[in-house]
Amino acid sequence: MTALLIFILLAIGLFSTVPMFIVLVGTSFIVFAMTSSIPLSILPQRVFAGLESFPLLAIPFFILAANIMGRGGLSARLIAFIQGLVGHLPGGLGMTVVITCVLFGAITGSSASTIVAVGGILYPALIKAGYGERFALGVVTSSALIGMIIPPSNAMIVFGAIANVSIGALFMSGIGAGLVFALVYAVYCVVWAIINKVPRSRRATLAEIAQNAREVVWGLGMPAIILGGLYGGVFTATEAAAVSVIYAAFVCCVIYRQLDLVGLWEVCIESGLASARILIMVGAASLFSWLLTVSGVTQAIVTPFADLRSSPDQTLLFVNILALIAGMLVDVFSNLLILVPILLPMVTGAGISGTHFGIVMSVNVDIGNITPPFGLNLFVASGTFDKSYATVVWAVLPWLVLALFSLAIITYVPEISLWLPRQLYPELR
Repeated sequence: MTALLIFILLAIGLFSTVPMFIVLVGTSFIVFAMTSSIPLSILPQRVFAGLESFPLLAIPFFILAANIMGRGGLSARLIAFIQGLVGHLPGGLGMTVVITCVLFGAITGSSASTIVAVGGILYPALIKAGYGERFALGVVTSSALIGMIIPPSNAMIVFGAIANVSIGALFMSGIGAGLVFALVYAVYCVVWAIINKVPRSRRATLAEIAQNAREVVWGLGMPAIILGGLYGGVFTATEAAAVSVIYAAFVCCVIYRQLDLVGLWEVCIESGLASARILIMVGAASLFSWLLTVSGVTQAIVTPFADLRSSPDQTLLFVNILALIAGMLVDVFSNLLILVPILLPMVTGAGISGTHFGIVMSVNVDIGNITPPFGLNLFVASGTFDKSYATVVWAVLPWLVLALFSLAIITYVPEISLWLPRQLYPELR
């Protein structure tokens, strides 16, 4: 009865305009009111208990640092630097998008903001260079998802908090996974440009490259400080996020001088609202996840797949299928907060590393951002470039296939993601 009621109410929420956090909280209250004698006053406590996590504090800090750097002129400098290096190669402008998204993701940790910051400049340039609307929409919208795979990643922070897995190890695994995506996408750009005979851009001079490097070096200092301090034992992931805010404000206000105090205040307000949207979802999904556990739904889902414990490959296949289907319907953080507690016992029983499970889940939920019908990046791109939703979906389809291919590599060649964290965390399986 409880399970049926939960899934009926969720189905209503998925296919209506009601915000997802209201669906999750409302479902929990209705189920408890109808089926349990537990006082309803415990439910708000569970919402706030889901937010009482020191690692989660990193999310608003990273969002603020990303928005400061985005408004402070970093995106234009990054694009000029990368285009100077690879713009003259076959598919050079497409590769510029991919590589810029990798570097911008190392600073922002967000795919949606990457679409706006990078696509706003490079989408018109791609059209002008002869790449065509479909390719331009597809490469910008899809490459932006690398921003949530390359560290720092908010999805990995949430996963680490739920599964009690080292966020530092997850960040390191994200480097290998992100490079797999970048390589696959870059190769596609080259092949597509050669087949469609797209003209190459002018080769930049050494003087231009040097000038661009001087302009961008301050911006690239942020990931160096974050990762260097984190793995040098200077500070935790949350403290690294706070340090990144100070560094971003210094670079954009003092070095680049493209952000004044008024602009900084506006960025703080925008970042506060963005953080609130994420954290209210974390709290609501935490309550719903607890409901699934205490009502026995979690155990009911896991039990039929208990025989998969002897086969890590089959377990990972099941994880991928379930997470990809969920990613079509719910957002990144709901996906993690609902599925990870359900899947963790099964994955642990199969002998799969928590870090490997973390990177596989992070990639899965990120692919959900470009998967119809409810992929966030699809709606962001539609609004940013003033194109219909159907046009964006059609443009993304080839890149979605490439993303699934990259996911398969990351899933079944774990050393790609685990080699680097194992160098820093020898105890990691």
